[in-house]
Amino acid sequence: MRKNPHAWLNWALPVVTVGVVLLFWQAVTVAGVVSPAQFPTMTSTMAALGSELASGRVWPAIGATLIGWVIGMLITIGLGLVVGTALAFNGFAQRSAAPVIEIFKAIPAIAILPLVILVAGSTLPMKVFLVCFAAFWPFLIQVIYGVRSMDPIVLDTAKALGIRGPRRFLAISIPSAAPYLVTGMRIASAQALILCVVAEIVGGAAGIGRNILLAQNSGVVAYPTMYAYIIVAGVLGIALTGAFFLLEKRVMHWHESQRNIRASNKVGAA
Repeated sequence: MRKNPHAWLNWALPVVTVGVVLLFWQAVTVAGVVSPAQFPTMTSTMAALGSELASGRVWPAIGATLIGWVIGMLITIGLGLVVGTALAFNGFAQRSAAPVIEIFKAIPAIAILPLVILVAGSTLPMKVFLVCFAAFWPFLIQVIYGVRSMDPIVLDTAKALGIRGPRRFLAISIPSAAPYLVTGMRIASAQALILCVVAEIVGGAAGIGRNILLAQNSGVVAYPTMYAYIIVAGVLGIALTGAFFLLEKRVMHWHESQRNIRASNKVGAA
């Protein structure tokens, strides 16, 4: 099978695009289109980022943000799987819970931040609660749809074989709903990281967001550091999203969607 001579474009184009954006950033700020007091140059921001990396100050901030993200995601996934599966198998319970889910899903997590800070303070539990509140509802909906999409024949076969309770949950429900669950985890992951950073900026909890706030409060001279931490937050978000895509590719290798992707890649490489 002949290799695609243009395959290198798959990785070269994103690199070139990022380079063009960085050069445009530098040109706009150097030319004075945007005031350096409001938007520092690309080179000064990268220098500040390098300084933060070299000093080691960035790593505790990333660690604090990731701790809140991980704990929030674990609680969201565990609780979402149990509650979502229970609602999916009980039509009356699902219909009863639907208005509650829709109401809470529509409430911006940032709206309850003052109340959470009042109760929990600028602490890790405050951040974890906000993460769970934001990420739980979209993940719960995906779990319900995933479990309800199961083939009735599979359910009838499981009942005939006497597979019930936790065994059915682990051996039948989870694998059958896996595509929905992975999508739900990816959506919840993005929501969780956003709320982590917001809780750190507004609530003052340790992490990338608090470092952004501290740099902003330090005046114009620290604006490059502020933008450096904004870049760190963006890179972390890309890394987490990429990790979930890799997880989906590995865990869902047996699924039809992944087989179709592999087949199209082979055709493209031909």
